[in-house]
Amino acid sequence: ARRSLTRLSSTSMVGKGSFSWMCASVNVSAIPSLSASGRFRIIFNGEIYNYRELAKQFGLRNLNSGTDTEVVVEMIERLGIYRACQLFNGMWALVVHDINLNLYYISRDRFGKKPLYFHRNATGIYFASEMHSLLGLPTVGLTVDVVTASRFLAQSLQNVDTRSWLENITSFPNASVATIDGAFPLDGLKNVQRYWAPNYENPIPELKLKDAIPELRALVQDAIQIRLHADVPVGVALSGGLDSSIISIEAARKVGQLTTKTKLFSAVNPGSSDDESPHVDVMARHLESDVHRFSLDLEGKEDLFELLKKCIRYADGPVSSFSSVLFYKLMENAQAADIKVVLTGQGADEAFCGYRKYPILEIKRLLRAGKLIEATQFAAGFLMNGTILPQFSFSEAKRYMGSSNRPVMGNVVSEALDLEPLGTITSLSERQWLDISRYSVPYLCHYEDRMSMAWSREVRSPFLDFRVVEMGLRLPERLKLSEGWTKFALRKAFERDLPSSIAWRKDKKGFVNPQDHWLKGSLKSVLRDYMSSQDARVYRAGLVDRNGFLRQFDEYCAGNRKVWFRDVFAPFALEVWLREAAAQMKNMQQCLD
Repeated sequence: ARRSLTRLSSTSMVGKGSFSWMCASVNVSAIPSLSASGRFRIIFNGEIYNYRELAKQFGLRNLNSGTDTEVVVEMIERLGIYRACQLFNGMWALVVHDINLNLYYISRDRFGKKPLYFHRNATGIYFASEMHSLLGLPTVGLTVDVVTASRFLAQSLQNVDTRSWLENITSFPNASVATIDGAFPLDGLKNVQRYWAPNYENPIPELKLKDAIPELRALVQDAIQIRLHADVPVGVALSGGLDSSIISIEAARKVGQLTTKTKLFSAVNPGSSDDESPHVDVMARHLESDVHRFSLDLEGKEDLFELLKKCIRYADGPVSSFSSVLFYKLMENAQAADIKVVLTGQGADEAFCGYRKYPILEIKRLLRAGKLIEATQFAAGFLMNGTILPQFSFSEAKRYMGSSNRPVMGNVVSEALDLEPLGTITSLSERQWLDISRYSVPYLCHYEDRMSMAWSREVRSPFLDFRVVEMGLRLPERLKLSEGWTKFALRKAFERDLPSSIAWRKDKKGFVNPQDHWLKGSLKSVLRDYMSSQDARVYRAGLVDRNGFLRQFDEYCAGNRKVWFRDVFAPFALEVWLREAAAQMKNMQQCLD
């Protein structure tokens, strides 16, 4: 149902029992699929990885297409929406119509990998996979939700809850189901229920490493294996880090050897201190496989600002950094290499405590609990191992300590600030769950989905298999952070499969790019031109303080280390999106007219 706008309205539904949809852009694909009985019809966006297993388990025979969509609608008819979604392992956004009862069931996957927006007005409820598809409706305006803006400008947060960037458009909640009465659609969503939530409050303190490793290995291996099911070429985005290397190893094990159907590809930046090529080379030799590579050095090859604007349009909101842009280019290269499905390591850092912030937050938690000796011993391991301080940045860490970027925020946004203290937690698992459910994973899934769909590629994330996440949350704290290592249990589980330099790699780079260089260099004049005008939309709306922003940008360009890249990039990206959204709205209205 991507690139489509589905309307549930009282006039189109009563007595007809049929879907009604409106063209929101070209290439509309919103034709419902029927169940075998003809009672249920479904519009479905996503992928259910265990559909073959479910079809076998529940005796679903004589399937016409043999696709996951067909299995999904049959499962929902047989078990009901709530129970069926508990059994699905995948990513999805769906609307199912029970024709006999004229009820509509709506559902979204556990981590919000697939988007689903809705808008309600006097004529009905409108659903869309892309927010800009709703911009053509006369009751949708460009009034920014100030709480969403406050979170973004203060601490670079997005997709925290069901709020969208616009006041009158809402995102359907993750891991939830709801009902709409087809006879009374203006009553809105009813019976909104969560069908899944992990038990993160009760980790297993007595669990030993030797007992945890077999289960952890089996879960991760199965999560990877079911995501390799495809009748099209599959690729693994290999960064040279632990997570993508584990996926690459399991992909090689699945097919015996990496072939033309399963490919490795990497983003590199030769000549840069952040280049991942040496680690990619280690894995390529270990796997005895070729790796398709493309360069991260975009400067001089294309207009960075035009590329940024394009990605912001696809993102349906401002992007938080150039990681989105580089992922967009990664997907472009996947298309060029004829890779249609891409496996990434997204989610492993949240599930197994891979970020540098986790040891820092754990030290802070122990000190708050009065455990001085334990905090000192814990910190000593990381200091001796050199896994925190060499990469520590105060400007990045300050948001985890409860600080925010208030100097640039306008009065409207400052008054709406509703952030919880990010540094206040009672357990490590609680902090992980906050990242998975609110502060990290939802936005990472958001931009991966948007940038991949821009090139018609499908991204699959084995570490966001809900079974893997559940185990990561219930592992004892000292199996996740131990002996000066992050992701300790995951490293131990796969250390025999990987080169030692990969399994026990100390640095963490992720999608590194020279964004500070770009912002202070080729984009500096563009940014100043956009943000100097009194008529900039962020100033007119009271979202950003002009003098505060320009002063902070000057400090950033002068090398003030207390000013983070995102402190100045966020207001700029928000202004770019507002201008792009205004243009999209005009185009959408012309389309619908």
